[in-house]
Amino acid sequence: MKSVTFVLCLLVLGAHSLLVFAADCNFAGHKFNAGEKYTPEGRCLQYTCAGRNAVTAVGCPAVASLKPCKMEEDLSKPFPGCCPYFNC
Repeated sequence: MKSVTFVLCLLVLGAHSLLVFAADCNFAGHKFNAGEKYTPEGRCLQYTCAGRNAVTAVGCPAVASLKPCKMEEDLSKPFPGCCPYFNC
């Protein structure tokens, strides 16, 4: 009887630790917790975990110019510094 109680306690503790320590969001193979932000390499956008696998995404604003300018971006910078801009 003691061994059965011990095994049940281990199962309950294991299940509890999965709930407590598991990531809240799993997006594109990246696991992160509620409130954490994730920017995929080589892309200029930012995902935020809202909890329970709810992920929001924010991208760069649309840009336009009436002048003949060159549009540039630097994907090595963190979001939003990587967003495209015009160099006139």
